[in-house]
Amino acid sequence: MPAVEATLETRLSIAGMSCAGCVSAVEEALSQVPGVTSAMVNLGERTATVSGTRDADALIQAIRNAGYDAAELRGLEDEQARDEQALIEYRRLWWRAISAGLVGLLLFSTGMSGWLPGIEQNQWLWLGVSLITLLVLTFVGGHFFTSAWKTLKAGRGNMDTLVAMGTGAAWLYSTVVVIYPDIVPSLARHVYFEAAVIIVALVSLGSALEMKARGKTSQAIKHLIGLQPATAQVIRTGMEVELPVEEIGLDETIRIRPGDRIPVDGTMFEGESHVDESMLTGEPMPVHKRKDDKVYGGTLNT
Repeated sequence: MPAVEATLETRLSIAGMSCAGCVSAVEEALSQVPGVTSAMVNLGERTATVSGTRDADALIQAIRNAGYDAAELRGLEDEQARDEQALIEYRRLWWRAISAGLVGLLLFSTGMSGWLPGIEQNQWLWLGVSLITLLVLTFVGGHFFTSAWKTLKAGRGNMDTLVAMGTGAAWLYSTVVVIYPDIVPSLARHVYFEAAVIIVALVSLGSALEMKARGKTSQAIKHLIGLQPATAQVIRTGMEVELPVEEIGLDETIRIRPGDRIPVDGTMFEGESHVDESMLTGEPMPVHKRKDDKVYGGTLNT
């Protein structure tokens, strides 16, 4: 008989997702990989959990073909590296928002105050403004255009596509008006350089605020996960052995002493006790547990 491949669960960190459309695109790309039985993508954590018989390299390649990037999360070190990368990205978003915002506000204030001359009066000045705006779009908002190009090559669009189209169209139209002002009526010779830059600033600011809120939520979840003990007293072949939680299998018998936190979800096999489940329910009164009752990882055996 042919050998049956074992079903694996792979967790991936995904970069470049910005909206619900990205989630749909990544889930569809993963589901089309032969051997994948299920794929769940979490936009908040920017992660994907995939079950199936394919290795992580095939899954990562499928995500890259969809216009995103990914890396496998194998353990605590990878999680810490992901958090460090998220902190770097958070600071980078603030730098982008501040840089583009200062340039945009400068162009907006000088334009509204009437300090800038008309296009016909000083065409070279406006060409310089066009060049400065292009530099801002390239070095501060370049990731929007890169992401938009990747998703368009995959036949899709996302929020970055909208930002790139809006800012690119505003800059291109304004530059054409500066170079060829006679192609439009004099009353319609308006430029939108400040709009393109301010859009980049506002979207970057929104992304930074979203990342900060998402980070607080992740920290709260990690605090709850931290209540789970790292080891457990497992009964094997009549002897009590202390094992890491990751090595506990199905149908194991675990001894929980008074004052211990329950390491994993399970069923009471013998004895009775009161268990503090406030970390799950918020209820301060311990719950009486008897044989065949369910118990949950992270709760406290009082």
